[in-house]
Amino acid sequence: MNPKVVEAKIVREIANQIWNSRELIIDLEDKCERLLRKHLPNISDLEICDILEDVMRKVKSQLKREITQCTEKRITPRYEFSEVSNVLYRARDIRVDEIKLGIKNIKWRDFEYLCKHLLEINGIEGAGVTRKSREGGIDFYGLLRMHKFTHQLLLGDLEIRLIGQARHCSVDGKVGEPQLNAFITQYHNFKSGRGRGREAVPDWFKNSKSPLTALFITNTEFTKDAYNAAKQEGIILKDGDQIAEDLIHSPRVNEWLST
Repeated sequence: MNPKVVEAKIVREIANQIWNSRELIIDLEDKCERLLRKHLPNISDLEICDILEDVMRKVKSQLKREITQCTEKRITPRYEFSEVSNVLYRARDIRVDEIKLGIKNIKWRDFEYLCKHLLEINGIEGAGVTRKSREGGIDFYGLLRMHKFTHQLLLGDLEIRLIGQARHCSVDGKVGEPQLNAFITQYHNFKSGRGRGREAVPDWFKNSKSPLTALFITNTEFTKDAYNAAKQEGIILKDGDQIAEDLIHSPRVNEWLST
């Protein structure tokens, strides 16, 4: 077996185990050594010494990518590096993981109502969930009134309608480009006055001339292709980490923790 290939696989596994750990403080060198011995039970002390520094460097690089991705999504990273460069400390509220697990175990219809609640705690007015069937890919809706967020006159009268789809997954997995493209079709149909989605929203929303935007929420993750498709169409994507962190600030956080 090619040592380089084995090492790359082990690096990924070690980095993932560290990132998903529940420890408050992690000494990267000690953790990498212990995990290496776990993955390679027959390795000698000399062999550990030969590869440890390189494995640490690669694991650290992968962890830094994870931190960067969190920053780009405007959420708190699970871990951050301390001023002592090889020490990690827990940065994200541990309740985020508990909420994600709770959401994973709820029913898909309850997830739609959770998305409605997310709209409400983010200041969206008139938020609602569409009926249970034949909604045409539109699961929730709401109205963003800018006067709630600015006292300036330029945008104070701006209103934006929001429609969205909620995709609940009870198993780990990512929402891909096909799911995004199906929603994009429904979004365009809605804007052009076609599709069953328009029948699922109240008249005040359907007849409004305010600009329309779209939001896709999942409790898991999106693929890179899904992000690219959404970016081209101006679709807002929110994943499990983002909605769980939003719920931390909800007055109903204890309800979701006990789900």
